[in-house]
Order: sequence, then C-alpha cells, then structure tokens
Amino acid sequence: MECRNILPLTALLIAFSAHGAVGQQAVDIDGVKAASKAFYEAVVVVDDGTAMETVWAKTPYVTYVGPRSTAIIVGWEAQKKYWIEFNKPFAQRTVALVDAHVHVVGNLAWEIGAESGLAQMKDGSTRKVDWMVTNVYEKVDGRWLTVSHHVQPKPQ
Repeated sequence: MECRNILPLTALLIAFSAHGAVGQQAVDIDGVKAASKAFYEAVVVVDDGTAMETVWAKTPYVTYVGPRSTAIIVGWEAQKKYWIEFNKPFAQRTVALVDAHVHVVGNLAWEIGAESGLAQMKDGSTRKVDWMVTNVYEKVDGRWLTVSHHVQPKPQ
C-alpha cells in the first residue's frame, strides 16, 4: 500500500478518536458536575452522616480537610465518625459552590472553586461560609464519587 493511501485513513482515524475523546470528556464532565451537585446537596443535611455516605467512595484512601479540621481525616470509616461529631452543633446550613472549574483525566477529576453560604448553629449564632475548595472525584463502577474534599478560608 502506498503512503498516500494510508495518510487519509490515518487522518480519519485520528479525527474519530479525537471526537470520541472530546465526546467522552463532555459526558464525564457532566457526570462530575452531577456528583458535585449531589455532594453539595448532601453537605447541607445535618444528620449522622448518612447523606454524605451516598456521595463518597468507601475506600481507605478518601481524605477530608474541613474548615474546622486540625488534621487530615483519612479513610471512609474515620470520615463516617467525623460527620457524626461535625454535625452536632449545627441547626442548618446552606452551602453553594461558585466559580467552579472542572477537569477530567481518565477516571479521576477535580474541581476547584469557592463555597459560599451560611451556617445556623444550635446556640442561635450564625457563621458565614466563605471558603476556597478543591474536590477530587473518582469514577467507580461507572459512577463519580468524592474521594477528597479540602476547604480553607479565603485569604483576606
């Protein structure tokens, strides 16, 4: 086969491969955005951690650093215990992700943005939610799940 006959076929294969990758990436970005939406719907639930259990991977390598954390919480079992204690002083919370940026590579994705909202404490006080956040997701059995969440105060 002559080289000039192979080139059009190669270009066609590259075009289809690139289109498939772009199409797949768009599907994955939509999946990550849906996982993010589910995460923020769960984070406002003040319960024993049951809501968060639905959005996290149940692996020993998940990590969490929250606004009141003094250490990195590693593993789902440690996180499950954390959510029980973390939620105790709250009456209710509103938290929204704003200015989010999502990137997907294979079965991993991350988003970075800002969390904004308000926390009403059981003692009647309120606290402003104004954090910078990085969330990491992993595609497990076809579903995007949270594997890391890290928030920190916005620099003043």
